[in-house]
Amino acid sequence: MHTLQRLAASLSLLACGICGAQNPMSLAEGSVIPADVFVSNAQGSQVSLRSLLEAQPGNINVVFIFGGGDMGSNMPGRLWCQDSFEDTHILRTLVGKYQGKPVGFVAIASAPVYHTGALGAKNRVFLDAAEDSEDFRQARASFIASTQAARDAGILPIQPHFDLRLRLMLNPGGRIQPGAGYGERKPWFGAFRAADEKQFYGVPSYWLVADDGTVLAPVFRGNVYHPHGTELRINYTFADVDAQLARLLSTVPTP
Repeated sequence: MHTLQRLAASLSLLACGICGAQNPMSLAEGSVIPADVFVSNAQGSQVSLRSLLEAQPGNINVVFIFGGGDMGSNMPGRLWCQDSFEDTHILRTLVGKYQGKPVGFVAIASAPVYHTGALGAKNRVFLDAAEDSEDFRQARASFIASTQAARDAGILPIQPHFDLRLRLMLNPGGRIQPGAGYGERKPWFGAFRAADEKQFYGVPSYWLVADDGTVLAPVFRGNVYHPHGTELRINYTFADVDAQLARLLSTVPTP
């Protein structure tokens, strides 16, 4: 089976899967992102998400959580999640429109933890392998490099950061759970996942967040441009995110 066909079949199973219990902690408008939430930089080192928000201009930030690099499988846009690929036009347009204004942008690439085997890597490597293992190092390098390729091609208008273990979007009640090499589970794992999310990954999504981690508006999520066992669904467009961002800029004090 060709790579694209194999991946489509894999994603079909993931899209149709029932994901189990609701998240005990699911962030929403008015919630505050915990101070210990972290992502990784291009070197694989942990970086506090709150520190990334604080480093942005102004005090309103757009956070884009998306399915990242295709690990060399030559997917369109070099991203494993084609719904995320389609949604990158919103990010590019927002970055262009708000350049020079007090708005920050943070992009976080989610690793394909549930279907690395379909992308030519070792199956479950991001779920099971210890971070000091050669398997994990190779998978991390491939994922980061392919995401960076999307940045270099202009698909991503800003330098991304990385969620290598799907910690932000982890489904704590799903039938596929991490193994021993995953490391300690924190209470905030899965907090960026909708409480009623039915798909395995739950990306892409857009968040409007203050420097102190406060979620300032309802989360934009759930766009499905390429149905795999589900229905075409467009829950938001650029105009929706832009209107909410403009409203916040008119009401939230800025430096």
